[in-house]
Amino acid sequence: MVTVTDPITGLGANIRRQSTTEQATDAVRRAILSGRLLPGTPLREAALAAELGISRSTLREAARTLESEGLVRYQMNRGIVVADVTGPDIADIYAARAAVELAGVDALTAHRDPAVYARLADLVDRIEHAFDHGDTTAVLDGDRLFHATLVAATGSPRLGRIHAQLQQEQRLALALSERSHRELGRTADDHRQLLDALRGSPEQARAELTAHLQVGAAELQRLLDLLAHRKDTRG
Repeated sequence: MVTVTDPITGLGANIRRQSTTEQATDAVRRAILSGRLLPGTPLREAALAAELGISRSTLREAARTLESEGLVRYQMNRGIVVADVTGPDIADIYAARAAVELAGVDALTAHRDPAVYARLADLVDRIEHAFDHGDTTAVLDGDRLFHATLVAATGSPRLGRIHAQLQQEQRLALALSERSHRELGRTADDHRQLLDALRGSPEQARAELTAHLQVGAAELQRLLDLLAHRKDTRG
């Protein structure tokens, strides 16, 4: 078992059964996706490796995995840094999502597969439960599965792969979006409203999905503006 200390971030708290590299990767990933490590935060190799009780080479292996997931980047003279999400990133991510997920809406409302609706309803229950309990990681997992299930309704493996890649690229953006529910005063999740629309007419379903994604993009942009303002205020 890896011995860790918890002086600042508590990243080592969940180190248990995986390989050392996987444990370190998971610990840092959770800290980023929960908002404990914000975009632009440098991850000091020596301090973080000491906290996790691992070698710096093991930490670099973990960082390479996180870089492939779009969660960290290597910057000249700064080393490993939590990835920033920019306004253009947000616009591109959500435009691509809309293109793929609308195909899922069309397929679902054309075939009305009861099994797919049952799966979506179960996921909405899970998302709402996690939201009410402040479990950001579970909310993100539920959101990812809800939209992946919607795209899977197309029956197209290629669209599924495209969407999976988009979800990988947007993990940090989604984490910030869930953080925005608290930062910007959002008190309820809107996936149930989307599910109700998916049970209605194709036009209603397409309109609701478009609105759902637009709200997500707008909230995320507002949060980025808020974080930038705080950074400027602190100098």
